Amino acid sequence: MSDLMHVVGFSGGADSQAAALWVRRRFPPEQVILLNTLAGRNEHPVTEQFIHQYSETVFPVVTVTPLIKDLMGRGTRPGQARDRRQEFDDEDELTFQRLAYIKGRFPSRKAQFCTEHLKLRPQARWCEENLEAKGIDYERYTGVRQDESHKRKDTVEREWDDYFDCYVNHPLATWTKKQVFDYILEAGEQFNPLYLQGFGRVGCAPCVNSGKDDINLWATRYPEMIDKLRGWEKQNGRTFFPPMVPGMEMNFVDEVVAWSKTAYGGNQILLPMLEAEVEEGSCSSRYGLCE
Repeated sequence: MSDLMHVVGFSGGADSQAAALWVRRRFPPEQVILLNTLAGRNEHPVTEQFIHQYSETVFPVVTVTPLIKDLMGRGTRPGQARDRRQEFDDEDELTFQRLAYIKGRFPSRKAQFCTEHLKLRPQARWCEENLEAKGIDYERYTGVRQDESHKRKDTVEREWDDYFDCYVNHPLATWTKKQVFDYILEAGEQFNPLYLQGFGRVGCAPCVNSGKDDINLWATRYPEMIDKLRGWEKQNGRTFFPPMVPGMEMNFVDEVVAWSKTAYGGNQILLPMLEAEVEEGSCSSRYGLCE
């Protein structure tokens, strides 16, 4: 039997959960490794609790803490880290907030450095220290799907990953979101409860790429997440979200939240969600998961 290890980045979202299930069904448990970084402590407590319960009841998840030294290393580009990095020791924890402070800005769709430094680089470092250093070969697996975005439409099921220096597999490349949820449910597994509350994205709370509906949901169901962003913006003097409010070149979080509660290009105010709709335990999934 091959001693090749199979490494899955487990974010707590449905796609990575389905990818983990796909791998677990094909390889011995002692050859499967699930890694999570909690996105530099920018996950919602619901997601953190889901990952903990999954690790306790389904399959162990290894938590990797991003460190300041993850701003450099294999795959990173010279000059990426700013002088503010010198304010910290290499072994200090790298949180989302610290990353934004060091960079002097928040990530964006075109400069999504949070993914690299808070997820990919810490996982690559873990693999270097715990697998490569011991002469253990491994391959990676992701939950990336072609229909997620235009950028991912040409995703193949297997390719060489220069960043990790190994093969990476995308077993769900041709799947739909419905197939992902059906696969999880067929196995009798629970998924992240945030999906039942209507969220489309459950990684990071919120994600810089959150859509209008998710931003409205964060503000309505979890206003403390908006309070967090307001504090970060004040600290950095920069906007968290990229320009998205029509007619505005820059928009701070309160302006984005106000816009998220409108329709038809901001010309019509949406009715506020009823109290029953935001009550804990109520279901409003956009994926038809409430039946």
